[in-house]
Amino acid sequence: MEKSLRLVRSEKGTENRTGSEGMREKVNGASIVKKEALQEQVYRKIKERIISCEMLPGSVVSEELLASEFGTSRTPIREALLRLQREHLIDIYPRQGTFVSPISLQDIYEIYQIRLLIEPRIARIASRRMDRGVLDRFLHLFSSMDMRSISFKEWFQYDRDLHDYIVECTHNRHLIEIYRVVMDQNQRMRILAGRLPKRIESTNEEHIAILKALLSQDEERIEQVMSAHILASRDAVLKLEGYIHE
Repeated sequence: MEKSLRLVRSEKGTENRTGSEGMREKVNGASIVKKEALQEQVYRKIKERIISCEMLPGSVVSEELLASEFGTSRTPIREALLRLQREHLIDIYPRQGTFVSPISLQDIYEIYQIRLLIEPRIARIASRRMDRGVLDRFLHLFSSMDMRSISFKEWFQYDRDLHDYIVECTHNRHLIEIYRVVMDQNQRMRILAGRLPKRIESTNEEHIAILKALLSQDEERIEQVMSAHILASRDAVLKLEGYIHE
């Protein structure tokens, strides 16, 4: 009888330990997921501020201020900044500080070289799979746009929507991923250049030419107008003062 009681107590103790260990595993697993989600949110928020030029090229980045603003410890901030450093959007100098990466002439020429290599071809491939109704709506949007009553932020979102639609119509996952990496680097250049006098109006005309070429399905013309658009964007970026470093 006593042996049976000891066995029951032993089995109950094992069950309790197993239950506790299982609960700890669940809690730890949930903590890891929550931690990873927080790190990703912090990373995305900081990255968006950089590529939207809310945090300007060359500006100082304070881990302490970001941690206070986001209501986190400095650990997820530091991890996000290290990740952005690998993406060439943040520069970290020991004992000097952390800064938003400046835009160099080399950056401009390399990014636009990539765009010239892939984007005209992207537009050509995409034109075979596009919805004419969507193209017509984009054409109407850019043709009838009143630049006096639209904010720069709203206009730039339409610009992104058009370029995103074109690349998504390739139905090529890897090409889309490569394109987005390039455009993340290019976005802050284009935002700064978009504030130059008459650049938005010129860009609208370029968009209209692209859309008309896509509707015509003239593949040579599509590549031609897309190349011209990219070169015009590059030339505008090269006119920026105060943000470009040798």
